[in-house]
Formats: sequence, structure tokens, C-alpha cells
Amino acid sequence: MEIIDFLFADEQLFTTITLLVLIALLIGNIVTDKLKKYEDVDTTAATELMDDDNLIVLDVREKKELKSGYIKGSTHIPLSDVKNKLDKLDKDKSILVYCRSGSRSAHIAGVLTRNEYENVYNLKGGIQAWKRAKLPVKT
Repeated sequence: MEIIDFLFADEQLFTTITLLVLIALLIGNIVTDKLKKYEDVDTTAATELMDDDNLIVLDVREKKELKSGYIKGSTHIPLSDVKNKLDKLDKDKSILVYCRSGSRSAHIAGVLTRNEYENVYNLKGGIQAWKRAKLPVKT
């Protein structure tokens, strides 16, 4: 009982609320990670996936970002268009999604899996990680 009195004392209320919010965010993050149906892959795993002819490499960056380079053979559909162009992607193929840093592609990987695409991968770190690994980039 003393701990509860301590946590909810007026001078501790802000700290207690902050702690509860952080715990809730941590639990939410863990649950979200467990429920996602796509797999985050690093550049090594991505290159291994590319050995499969049944792979679509999907670039979801904006058109102006392509000037900085892209992965050879990738299909470009900007993030804002992906939902409208899902029918252009073969559900029977695996899909590796990438963007600049990996966050937009993670969002699209989630969209794909919610639309019944089964073998979906997100390139962790995006094209930046690809370049850091000194992998080939087309310009």
C-alpha cells in the first residue's frame, strides 16, 4: 500500500503518469511487433531474396528521390500510389519493399500484408543501408 501512496502523491503524480505512458508505449510496441506479418531484413538477407526470380523489389520513394539511385530491377510505385495500384503486384510473388530509410517501406509492407500478400519483406535501413553496404545502385 505504501508504494501506491508514494506513486500517487501529489509531488510524484507527473512522474507516475510518465512512467505509465512509457510502459504502455513499450507494451504497444511489443504487441505491434508480434502482430506484424512481414519480415524486416538486412541487406544480406535482401540480396539472398534477390536470387529468387519470383521476387518483386518495390521502391516506394517519391519520384525525385530516384535521382539518388535505385536498386536495379526494382518497380517504382510512390507511397501515395501504392494503395491504388495493389492490383499491379502479383500476390503469388514475394515482395521486398524499400524506401530511403525503411520506415515508409515498413508502412507499405503492413498495407500489403493486410491486403493478403503473404511473402512480404521490408529492407531495414532502406536504400541508405544498401549504399552503406556498398551494394550496386543504378542512377
